[in-house]
Amino acid sequence: MDRIGTSNVSGHVRAHRVTADVWTPTTELNPNLVLYQWGELVGKLLTTGDAKYRVSGMYLEFENVASPGDPVSVPTFGRDRTVTYYDDLSGSGVRDYLRVPLTATTYADEAEQTILDFFARSSGTTGVHGKTFSDSVNSTIFGASLVAFVDSTDATQDLLLSSYYFAVADQQQKLSTSQVGLEWQLALQ
Repeated sequence: MDRIGTSNVSGHVRAHRVTADVWTPTTELNPNLVLYQWGELVGKLLTTGDAKYRVSGMYLEFENVASPGDPVSVPTFGRDRTVTYYDDLSGSGVRDYLRVPLTATTYADEAEQTILDFFARSSGTTGVHGKTFSDSVNSTIFGASLVAFVDSTDATQDLLLSSYYFAVADQQQKLSTSQVGLEWQLALQ
């Protein structure tokens, strides 16, 4: 099969401290990995127009560390990552994730590319698998995924578009005074 033209999808993630709806960047934009499931999401949106396949949230992966500022070791992963990874966190003693809705999106056409921005922030005090998310247990967000919540009540149906892990110096500790916000930018060309 001959392919007509070429296309590219790339993404970048930046963390923010969110206090009283003021977003303050705490990291630079860093590249993320777009997963193979992105094709399934876009394919279903383009062929059936089914809105349940739109990007509608993020996973914020966290670990409760012994002392504030302790680094979290990040797992290795490839483009074949799926929601199964997050399901398997149920057996982890200290790791869990928050399943949070998007708080905003933007769309812009720039020179030969389209830029999509997705925003979400931490909320709640309990992860999907029941682990406490709080400054009192030194919860540290160290990774995230951009997700389509195919069924809002069933996380096992979620599809991942891309994933990202923070460098140790950029890992985000939950503070009592603020939430952790993520800005996820995708460039389509």
